[in-house]
Formats: sequence, structure tokens, C-alpha cells
Amino acid sequence: MFSHKTEIEKADHLGEILVGGATETASIIIERLTAFAEGIRFRDSSTAPQFVIEVIVFYMHLVDRMAFAHFGAVKRETFGDRFIVAVVREFLQETSRELSADSLGKALRDTYNRRQIHYATYKVLVPKKDDPLKDTLYWEFSKILFGFLNDTNPATLMFLNLVVVDMTKIMVNDVLKVEEVLRS
Repeated sequence: MFSHKTEIEKADHLGEILVGGATETASIIIERLTAFAEGIRFRDSSTAPQFVIEVIVFYMHLVDRMAFAHFGAVKRETFGDRFIVAVVREFLQETSRELSADSLGKALRDTYNRRQIHYATYKVLVPKKDDPLKDTLYWEFSKILFGFLNDTNPATLMFLNLVVVDMTKIMVNDVLKVEEVLRS
């Protein structure tokens, strides 16, 4: 489907579609949570943009991991540098209607830098059958998102984790088609 592309072209392509897909995913997560537990909302409505940023950054991290596995360290650095630029550019275009687009862009970059370090410590994405969720990347990400909500029920956190796993499979495999793009 894709002709042979450079790492820069691949980064631009993935960056352009990641923001819209991640923003839609954040909305779907909230919709599914409200269907699961009536009355769920953000603890503070002003944190909704950061919730979306967290979803974008999580997908950026996953793409970065896949790029490292596909390209190796040197080419992945070229890809990664451009990928960040592409995502931030697309994010700023989508938020250009916001008065605080510059602060949102800074929040995206700062969150990405912080989460790259945090997420790198988790080697397991999802647990194998009968293994604990603890110390897996998706579980840690789910806990971050859960912190934005006005809910403390552990069942809600478990449900959120299931939604994250489902939505991430769709996003990475069907929307972004990361493996296909990286191989092109």
C-alpha cells in the first residue's frame, strides 16, 4: 500500500493521523466509561485537555517503541525527532481555535518528555493470561487516566484498562497501521 518512504516521510504520515485518532480515542474512552458507571466526569473540567494530551503521548510512546524495534537506534532517532515535530504541529493546528494553543503545545511536549522516561521503565505492555496487571505499561497508563476522573471504584479502573487495551489495538493496527507504515 505504501511505497518506499524515508523515516521523515513515515514520521510525518504517522504524526498527521495520530492526533486526530488519539483525540477521538479519548472521547470514546469517556463515552464508554460514562456508559459503564453513571456520573463519571473529570474531577476538574479544566483537566480535559490534559486527558487528551495523555492519550496522544501514550500513542506517541507506542509508535516510538515500534520505530526503535523496526529501525534501530540511529534511524529511530531521525524518525523520532521528526515524529515529535509532526505531532506537535498537527496538535497545534487542531487546537488553533483555542486561546491557549501555545500552552497546550508546551504541555504536550513536557508531558511527552516526562512520560517517555516513565513509560520506558515498563517492559511488558499487557500481562499474559493469569499474570498481574501491576508493572505493565497499559495498566500504568490506565491509572494515569483514572486520576483525571471523579471515580475511585477499582472496578471502573479495571474497565478503563480493558477499554484502553481495546482502543489501542484499533488505533495502532487499524487507524495508524504502524507496522505497515514502518515497513514501507
